[in-house]
Amino acid sequence: MQSPTTAESPQPTTAYRPLLVGASVILFAGVLYLRTLAPSVMPGDYAEFQMSAAILGVPHPTGYPLYILLSKLFTILPFGDVAYRVNLSSAVYMAGATGLLFAVGLRLLRLAGLSKAWWAAGVGALFFAIAPTVWSMSLVARSYALNALLVGCVLFSLIQWRHTGRVPWFYLTSLLIGLSMVHHATTYLLLPAYGLYLLLVEIERHRRKADRKPMLRRALGVLSLIAGLSPMLFLVYRFLAGAPYYWGNPTTWKDFFSLLTGGPFHNQVMAFGWGAQLERVGFGIGELSAQYTPIGIALGLVGLVTLWRLARGEALLLTLMVLGNFLFAMNYSLVGYLYFIPTYLIWGTLMGVGLGWLVVTLRRALGERLSLVGVRTGAALLVLVLAAGAGYLTISRYPSADQSGQTATRDEVLSLLAQAPQGASLYLDWEDLSVIRFYRMVYGMRLDTSLHSGDPADWPKGIYCDVTNGTPVYVGEFAGSQPATVARDFTLESAPMGWRVAAVKDGLGERYAVPPCGLCATCR
Repeated sequence: MQSPTTAESPQPTTAYRPLLVGASVILFAGVLYLRTLAPSVMPGDYAEFQMSAAILGVPHPTGYPLYILLSKLFTILPFGDVAYRVNLSSAVYMAGATGLLFAVGLRLLRLAGLSKAWWAAGVGALFFAIAPTVWSMSLVARSYALNALLVGCVLFSLIQWRHTGRVPWFYLTSLLIGLSMVHHATTYLLLPAYGLYLLLVEIERHRRKADRKPMLRRALGVLSLIAGLSPMLFLVYRFLAGAPYYWGNPTTWKDFFSLLTGGPFHNQVMAFGWGAQLERVGFGIGELSAQYTPIGIALGLVGLVTLWRLARGEALLLTLMVLGNFLFAMNYSLVGYLYFIPTYLIWGTLMGVGLGWLVVTLRRALGERLSLVGVRTGAALLVLVLAAGAGYLTISRYPSADQSGQTATRDEVLSLLAQAPQGASLYLDWEDLSVIRFYRMVYGMRLDTSLHSGDPADWPKGIYCDVTNGTPVYVGEFAGSQPATVARDFTLESAPMGWRVAAVKDGLGERYAVPPCGLCATCR
């Protein structure tokens, strides 16, 4: 393992250049994300997060208390609607994660003795910023951007702790790990990597007798970890004191811990079985290739090999982190492709190291044959090629990534709420229901309407009761089309977000044996 004292230090005269490049990458990512940011409410989980942040509610498992508390701060900004402000938080988090990736890559290049190729860290960060999945999750209200930022923070803090020996880095690392655990359950899969790296540092410090009171430091580290877990108290408080919205409406501590541990989604883990592992590995590699192209995968592998040769402690840390995240994401059946983002973050740093090693190696091999002008010309050409590649990918991906014109959800919902008569019943799937709920709970709109979801096969009885008692009924799409059972029993007219129930088809009363008499509670 490389000793912390062997790290290569930057020359004072060039120290400003990495800062300038890092700031430029962060600025580029931030501007790109702002230009393509979703302007308003989005369906499904997006609307749930937007609403929960505004009213301090509790979204689906695992509750995401840190995300909700931080996003609440964004909702008080004096521009855009509430949904836009929460979307903006993702752009800020992911731009920050891009900056952390650059900082980690720069540190790794120096540890590997490749500080002359410091700019390669910027290349890795740049290609991370424009990776399709990364870009898409920077534009909407979801938890993945904050998770990437926290992973980047922990990674940088861990490396700083080992190679500076400054105790505040140890406390900060412990705090950040706690915050990561509270925010996203996938962090638990990274704990073995964190733990082994911290153990390595403890062994090194013990050999050097670097601590006068190691037990006191470790005890304070545990307290820092507990402090990082403190946002969980928000979920407890909301459970005990009540919340305007609490996913699943837990009533017992068993319900609470099920939400906290992601119980309703446990069956999504390893859902493909052991026999499908080879196929799932192929899926994961395909996702990685879609972000960085096969060239990027090759560069990352070169970077990993380089670290195993020159900075083994960090190679161990990154390898275990990638394995933990990659193996989980490839086996998670519910939008598993989104869970690869920590792998993309780490791979971006490895690409920077790999590129740096290749450039330094070529420079050494050709240095005696080429003049200084030739070396600089070659370097300039390489930078131009990389810039052109990044520019091409950005432009080609821009149309599919751009969410800035996505106002259809907002417009349709507002049109429905304006059109629906007093006391109307709305039968909607989860995606649309969450948007209606957003406007009801955040803006207090149309509290007179009644909302219904669940299995569309169960809707006809409720709709029949509403219609026969004079209640206007609207039905939304389910899986992109008319709910089959509703279309079978009722005449539907086009309306915003779906259809209005115009009439009951002949024979429906006999089918359900429900007279139009006000026994709505019974037939529901």
